[in-house]
Amino acid sequence: MMYSICRKLREHEHWFAECWSMLFLLFVGIDGLAMPSIGLLHNACVRGFSSVLPDGLWQALFVATAMLQYIALFKESLLLRGVASFISASLLIWGMLNLLLYGAVWHFSMIAWGFFAAINLYALSRILTGIESKYVGKAL
Repeated sequence: MMYSICRKLREHEHWFAECWSMLFLLFVGIDGLAMPSIGLLHNACVRGFSSVLPDGLWQALFVATAMLQYIALFKESLLLRGVASFISASLLIWGMLNLLLYGAVWHFSMIAWGFFAAINLYALSRILTGIESKYVGKAL
């Protein structure tokens, strides 16, 4: 029984990490929509996002990417998971650079942005190298 549980968790360890990454993207998008568009905190946190995309659009992009990753995780499609991991990693790297370049001071959330970007890049490398293909169809 315990061996079976440990084996199942080991086979899906990365699946859980991608799921947490998806939740982080979803939270950032929803939090960005709920944050008032005036004030010092808003300018420091989203200046890099809003200089490229208008307010509302970048938040929708984060939420849509989170939903894409959610669908990809439960569909067990390697192509869809690879695309979702690539887009998620790109957005998370963008978020980390946004805080690094436009933030007033170093912020601890940069660690989370970088950590979740690394998770998605690792997932993409597992998919591209074929390691992940032996676990297809074994979603929880």
